[in-house]
Amino acid sequence: MRVTIFDLREKNEPVSVIADIVKTYEEMNSEITIVKYSAEETDSKNCIGCWSCWWKTPGKCALPDNSEKRYKDLMNSDEVALLFETRQGFISAKGKTFLDRMIQLFLPYIHIRNGESGHLKRYDRYPVMNFYFDQEGLQEKEISIIKNYLARTAYHFHTTSREFAYESGILKLSELKMTNPMEEQFNQKLTERKPNGKWIIYNGSPRGIQSNSKLLIDQIIMGMQEQGVNEIEVRHLFDLNSHKTWAEDFTNQENHLFVFPLYVHAMPGLVMQFFELLRPVDQKEVHMAFFVQSGFPETSQSYYLRPYLELLAAKLGVQFDGILIKGGVEGIQMKPEKANQKLFDQMKLLGSTYARKGIMDASLIKEYKKEEHMSRLVQIIFTILRPTGLPNFYWDYYLKKNGAFEKRFARPYAE
Repeated sequence: MRVTIFDLREKNEPVSVIADIVKTYEEMNSEITIVKYSAEETDSKNCIGCWSCWWKTPGKCALPDNSEKRYKDLMNSDEVALLFETRQGFISAKGKTFLDRMIQLFLPYIHIRNGESGHLKRYDRYPVMNFYFDQEGLQEKEISIIKNYLARTAYHFHTTSREFAYESGILKLSELKMTNPMEEQFNQKLTERKPNGKWIIYNGSPRGIQSNSKLLIDQIIMGMQEQGVNEIEVRHLFDLNSHKTWAEDFTNQENHLFVFPLYVHAMPGLVMQFFELLRPVDQKEVHMAFFVQSGFPETSQSYYLRPYLELLAAKLGVQFDGILIKGGVEGIQMKPEKANQKLFDQMKLLGSTYARKGIMDASLIKEYKKEEHMSRLVQIIFTILRPTGLPNFYWDYYLKKNGAFEKRFARPYAE
């Protein structure tokens, strides 16, 4: 049996947990090989959303940060143990980035799995994922959100999951079952208001100004301007050097809208980096709202993140203005203008109603919920079309364009 342990916490976190994990494994199996990566050895660059690992160098990330050995050890293990630090009630940005970068281990192609879309496997098998995260200081709801998220992540990665946790000072390993996503935590009626002052819109896409999020933000701004809002600043979170300045300015502005793509069922690592810098608001009128978009057609794919964003607002002491979730966004830059018209009109309406009412309008949320699940008819059509290759057109187009089509099923980390 081969096990690889990845310490994805900060460098000053206690290593005694790793010793306990090693002891637990050795007690389970006397014939075991354990590979350990320390906190210093697991620093990674943020995923930049370039999709090179899908359509330029299939199966291998293009970022030059010596991550190749880590992911090769991961793929050639029977089990892996991932140790996360928690920040702002969620796994830290460092841990989130590690999971984001795992997309290279899967194919871009989509299949229907248990009635929803998901990525096809690149390899025949994947290691069991065992998670540990420090629960000290977390609310019960935050612990549930993290557990649900990690179990969903393991499912997304075609494997099972377990959890390392201390009980009465003894480390135990137990099954981590995937559950349905939690409902909104507050379940409260949002209160309309008359917004004042400047609007800050955060583009959380790693692609920055070249992103789909930027295209959507442009339409949102047009809708806001229709309501007479002119003081709008867009802050691109891929500019890591500005995070500290923007975080310090957070409490000085009333209106904050975060727009970002779904990365492995949550926010991109760089967005979590920014969230970690935010501090509780002290008796000021500050508001947060979120727009999460994804390539998956179903909005339900983002529901494991939704309750966390609500709790984040509460943790910071700011007013929560709601969340809108939109699926089926990937590929809009290839579509003709007319094909995007409905989506862009929706974005303008989002901006207009938010600027006028100060909340994510309930009618818009209801409209987007119509796309919550993939209909049975769509599933049937997809199944019929799949042998023709049409559902793969978007990815195959770029694979061929980059001269990588013949290598699209490469398995670079297989021994």
